[in-house]
Amino acid sequence: MAEEARTRRKRGSLSRVEIVEAALRLMDGEGESALTFSRLGAELKSSPTAVYRHFASRDELLEALADHLDGISLEGYEPTDEWRADLEDLAWRAWRTAEAHPAAAALTLLTVANSINELRAVEWILRAMAVAGLHGREAVVQYQVYAQTVLGAASAYGARLAAGASREVADGWIQVYAPTDPSQYPHAEAAKAELALVNYREVFAKQLEMYLDALATVAAVV
Repeated sequence: MAEEARTRRKRGSLSRVEIVEAALRLMDGEGESALTFSRLGAELKSSPTAVYRHFASRDELLEALADHLDGISLEGYEPTDEWRADLEDLAWRAWRTAEAHPAAAALTLLTVANSINELRAVEWILRAMAVAGLHGREAVVQYQVYAQTVLGAASAYGARLAAGASREVADGWIQVYAPTDPSQYPHAEAAKAELALVNYREVFAKQLEMYLDALATVAAVV
């Protein structure tokens, strides 16, 4: 008991930033199941009650974690006057964040955090839309399409990486079927070798390319 008292931190010394960083460490190491207030307290040599003083609920903590991941993604970003290059840059930043922090990304990339880093991302995406010539409702709709495309794909990739498979396995589709009568599925049978080779990064690159090509077409007629 005396040893525990010596190692436990002083009351009031815990900060929101420390809690969020500890939450990310736990999820990086052990996945979503590690994100409990009791585990956070132990990680921070504090009590769960001390964590509750900063975050009233797990959802509130996840919003803060979403903002933290946005900050990681946006670190060092500088917008240019090339809208396509900017949207590509922002998209791949989100993807790399999901690769580095898959469990947290799976839980939070689609969270509406109403935070300053989220606002920075919205501002820069809308700026890119404006550079492309889109304004008003058209720009907002395209922002939503872009955000859902990028964050949905990155979040799903994070979920696959966090599922327990190795990165090499999680990168590929790994669609292996052995129907009793392959002739009933001629197209899937013909494509089975390629299905096993395609990886999610390649698919994301194609999604992004197709969206930006479509956006260029829209921008050309406004």
